[in-house]
Amino acid sequence: MEYSNIIAHEVELLPPEKQVEILDFIAFLKVGYLPAEIASVPKTAGEIEAFFRSFNVDISGYKFDRDDVV
Repeated sequence: MEYSNIIAHEVELLPPEKQVEILDFIAFLKVGYLPAEIASVPKTAGEIEAFFRSFNVDISGYKFDRDDVV
């Protein structure tokens, strides 16, 4: 049996909302990865901080409080 037949059979066994997720995943796979995009992902703490600074959002008054996290 070919992979496409196996996949089609397995998808038919899923509820409709899960079938939609399979379609989303197929669309994701079709887009693929570009090496340049992967290389441009911030990897160090400094690169991540620089990335978020580029949004120019003032968070000086922000304080993280673990008790507020649900």
